[in-house]
Amino acid sequence: MDRARRGVTHPAATPFVPQQATAPESAGPPILTGDTVEGRRVLGFTCTAVSAPTSADDQLLLSGDGDGTHPPRRSTDPACQPTLERTGRRPDEQLDAPARTYQADDLGAGLADRFQELLHGPHTPSFTAALIERLAAAGHHTWVSGGAPRDLLSGAAPDEINDLDLTGTAPAGAFTETTRQVLDLEGASAEHPQRFSPDTLACTVLDPVARTAGPSLDYRGLGLGLTGFGFPATGTDLLQDTLQRDLTVNTLLYDPLQGRLVDPLGQALDDLADDQGRRRLVPVNASADPLVRAEVLLRGLKFRLRWRTRDLEEEPLCAWTQSLPADLLTQLDQRGEEAWHRLRRLWAQCVPDPTAPDVTETLSRLGTVATELGARCEGARG
Repeated sequence: MDRARRGVTHPAATPFVPQQATAPESAGPPILTGDTVEGRRVLGFTCTAVSAPTSADDQLLLSGDGDGTHPPRRSTDPACQPTLERTGRRPDEQLDAPARTYQADDLGAGLADRFQELLHGPHTPSFTAALIERLAAAGHHTWVSGGAPRDLLSGAAPDEINDLDLTGTAPAGAFTETTRQVLDLEGASAEHPQRFSPDTLACTVLDPVARTAGPSLDYRGLGLGLTGFGFPATGTDLLQDTLQRDLTVNTLLYDPLQGRLVDPLGQALDDLADDQGRRRLVPVNASADPLVRAEVLLRGLKFRLRWRTRDLEEEPLCAWTQSLPADLLTQLDQRGEEAWHRLRRLWAQCVPDPTAPDVTETLSRLGTVATELGARCEGARG
């Protein structure tokens, strides 16, 4: 990375290569977090569909809705909200200091080309570009998130990226409906079946070859896990989304329309490679939810094992894990077997070879809670 150029916000890069996707009719820009409806602040969205959602299944969430146990029935269509006041900030207006925005090539020669190859290459679903363009035409912002920005910045080739993760402002129903429209236009609906999780609002488009082996594209709305509700919710707040991720190195976002890489916390790039070439494992999620804490711990363990041959600064991760409450496992027991089932699946993904000698050693450095959590997860698997 070119450290000398850090801290500079650049103008828009060469636009994303457009595909043939007609914009849907719109009654105006989508509603954003921070807008007001009925004199109440918009917090986000939920989706009441069980499967195959459409935009009609998306429900608007306002301040005070967290008091109920069931989602409200309130349309996200601006045309259905005559009291709507546009007081929210667009995502590109939310990037206050110390956030950093860069053109991709300013962080490494050829990086922009590698992102373009990722989005247009043979290992990425052909409809991806058209989908991003169509969402943009409807007023939604979409970013490449997760491992792709992190790994491409670290020198990985586009064909080494296993899954393509997207995040954005579109609620789950709107995203799924738009995806269905794009697939229908390309005649690819049968080749790319979709899945929707009402429990997480995750939208998945499966690979046509390995439909059960893994997703070809996975989308989660910004701020998934919006707090204060007894049901899943998303929003349009970039910082809120960033603070719900696991580690700082996983908070990077790539804007394909502007060709820009966004570091919302202004910290991820430094933690991915400091001036001495070291990486830092720094938890970012401050949730007190025991399940969220356990998941962050396991993901931290995954990257500690994956990057064990690198010059790695693990002290922030160790300090965080060692500060976890001693009764974390008891708290997890109170959440029920479903919580443990979820953690065991994650353990299997994060620790594919539990017999490796560095697993026990790493767990020991992470502390007693980490060791006990690992033993509990592995004991059930064994």
